[in-house]
Amino acid sequence: MARTGIERIEATTEGDLAMKRALIACGGTGGHLAPGIALAEELASRGWVCELLISQKQVDAQLAQKYPQFEYDSIPGSPFGVAPGRFIRFARNFFAGIRKCSRTIRTRRPDVIVGFGGFLSASALFAGFMRRIPLAIHESNRVPGRVTRLASRIADRVYLPEGIELSSARAKTMPVGMPLRSEIVKWDKARAKRELGFDPDRKLLVVFGGSQGALSLNRWIEKEREPLARNSIQSICVTGDREAEEREWNFVSEGGETIRSSTIGFCDRMAQLLSAGDLVVSRSGAGSLAEITRCRAPAILIPYPYAADDHQRFNAKRLADEGAAHLLLHGEMDGLTQAVTSMLGNEMLLR
Repeated sequence: MARTGIERIEATTEGDLAMKRALIACGGTGGHLAPGIALAEELASRGWVCELLISQKQVDAQLAQKYPQFEYDSIPGSPFGVAPGRFIRFARNFFAGIRKCSRTIRTRRPDVIVGFGGFLSASALFAGFMRRIPLAIHESNRVPGRVTRLASRIADRVYLPEGIELSSARAKTMPVGMPLRSEIVKWDKARAKRELGFDPDRKLLVVFGGSQGALSLNRWIEKEREPLARNSIQSICVTGDREAEEREWNFVSEGGETIRSSTIGFCDRMAQLLSAGDLVVSRSGAGSLAEITRCRAPAILIPYPYAADDHQRFNAKRLADEGAAHLLLHGEMDGLTQAVTSMLGNEMLLR
């Protein structure tokens, strides 16, 4: 009797097939690419050959450079939109992506295709479906995205956060969290601060808007870095502007101490950065939350208000409900400075 797609995926994972090759569609944002790399790390440790399908964005190229052991290929893709121009761009790139992925499947002959959501996964999964390749899709947000909802109908296995279900995929769903790269481990806080150039004996605020930055958080820290420094609070902000050079300021606190503040456009040492922070102010994409959690960083989470299906708010609420973070909505940012200074002054709350 022929195996089902799920049985073929599980048999391949257990190693009963001679050829083990995975095609992982994971580009577009750090939140898609990072878990794809994490999966590739684990599969490679078990003898698999992994090729990652990424976008042509700079964020993908920069992160991929850190992991030269894997094969990469960029495929065209654009987010879906109902406006005529956006829809035409999406459709053109979607079908171009299918053609390119189909060629890759013919030459690479993968045992499984894994998608991590986003527009790039759609082309790869559809091309795999047409060639009857076992398919898996992973979604780490508390609200599954459009691609996950659609692809769940053709995927053989759907991996969702615990407690989340899709009516179209109940029989083939497994609860799985966010895969994290092996380098995401908690550092000693004092060492992390020193290596980043900060005083280990003073509080450090980390402001991080995800791989693409957050303009409202950048503007907030630009206005508040000096008042925070007067309260002896050091700060570092990852702006998401990869062309920007690192900048540094030295302020004088009310006690006469020199307090450092800096901005960087991009950070490829997230474990070190998050471990250094006594408090993190962040958006609430699933990837950011997984890294914050792994590094045990206290956080104020400000969901991106225009995220699809408001999924960032649901992500943040889960952590806030468990006492692992403080949720502050975008419209409540007037109270952010007070929340930061209050939390940094409350060791019990931070713990």
